[in-house]
Amino acid sequence: METTLDGLKELFRTTIKEEFGPMKPILCKFALELVDAVPAYFWTEAASSSGLHHPAFGLGEGGLARHSLMVYRWLKILMEANEQDMSEFMPGMVLASLFHDCCKRGMPDNIDLEHTKFEHPFLSAKFVLDKAEQFAKDNKEFMETTAEDEDIFKKDIAVAVSAIETHMGKWNTSKDSQIVLPRPKTAIQYMVHLADYIASRKCTTWDVTFNKEPAQGE
Repeated sequence: METTLDGLKELFRTTIKEEFGPMKPILCKFALELVDAVPAYFWTEAASSSGLHHPAFGLGEGGLARHSLMVYRWLKILMEANEQDMSEFMPGMVLASLFHDCCKRGMPDNIDLEHTKFEHPFLSAKFVLDKAEQFAKDNKEFMETTAEDEDIFKKDIAVAVSAIETHMGKWNTSKDSQIVLPRPKTAIQYMVHLADYIASRKCTTWDVTFNKEPAQGE
């Protein structure tokens, strides 16, 4: 099981480059910068503060990052079986899968390492959106010289933010909070939620290689 900080970061970078690569240079550059921008605890904390709701690979040091990679893995599997053409939304969904829990213990200026922040879908979505808006301001020249349209980048971010906000599904209330999280309504949101749900089941095992499985019938 890959547990080192550098190893997990490299898996994220490799995944991002493979997914976005030369076809999505703006989104690729942004996502790679996110790897270094997320709160430091994202790479060291477990996926579950209680240890009750995640499989073994999501526990212990690096569990949260491993869980996020597994959500991406399950998203890819679900999309292979999906008959709808959702290819135009896939970049945003991939971004959401990798960073949906990036502020699970709170924003960088308000961290609680003992507990999961119930409102973390809002916090993570805001973190990604704020970073994207700053990225657009700081990279005007780069964005103008690429073949990728800036409006497409903004659309990908909107897809990601929407899916991050709704990734908790029907578990959108808590006895300890007055906040009501939005539930998935679109196919995009449901796919990311389901990938997160499956990756959180105790029967799910860790696949550090992320090899593409043969399609049905191969």
